[in-house]
Amino acid sequence: MRGEILSYDPTTGEGLISGDDLQRYAFTSAAAGLEPGRRVDFVVQDDQALSLMVLRDGPLAPAVYAPEPDLGLWGYFVRCITDLYIEGHGRARRKEYWSFALFHFLILMLAFMPIIGLAVLDAEAGYDMEAWGVAWICIVALVYFALIVPYVCVTIRRFHDVGLTGWLILIGLVPYVGGLFTFIVSLLPSQPDANVHGAPPKGSRALQTRQDRPA
Repeated sequence: MRGEILSYDPTTGEGLISGDDLQRYAFTSAAAGLEPGRRVDFVVQDDQALSLMVLRDGPLAPAVYAPEPDLGLWGYFVRCITDLYIEGHGRARRKEYWSFALFHFLILMLAFMPIIGLAVLDAEAGYDMEAWGVAWICIVALVYFALIVPYVCVTIRRFHDVGLTGWLILIGLVPYVGGLFTFIVSLLPSQPDANVHGAPPKGSRALQTRQDRPA
């Protein structure tokens, strides 16, 4: 199989390849000429890339990324809670993160509104709404906890998008400072080039401007 090197760390020999089958494969190699943007031929075994061979040498042509279709605010939110529900790998652009944040807030606000209505009925109208109130609070709690996982994942991918490790999400546990740090990161622009977490989220994969030729 053939593909393109997305990232490579010469100190550890570890890297990531975007295969022509649109799948990503990790590899470990100390071969010469391995650097982001290189086309390579490799063998896939247990989702790992083995026996890498560089297909071209000389200066690299600038990588051009095909534009990713804009899913819109609702589309990004739906993808976060379906296909990427437990996906912490990869990158998330600012629009994806804020799309999730917007609908996450709206859903929780709508979920809490009936609790206020039940409280009014219980206090003003004299109805015994305690049982209904407890039941609805349980439903709201389920919705809240169901959205925690995709929130954590999209935040990690947002950190990846600006070149940070996802473990920095733990700073969010620090009162005030953590929330401010996460907010600042959420506003930063995407790194324009591929990093260790993958290609820029605004493009699917690099389009080659030269044909492969043996190294």
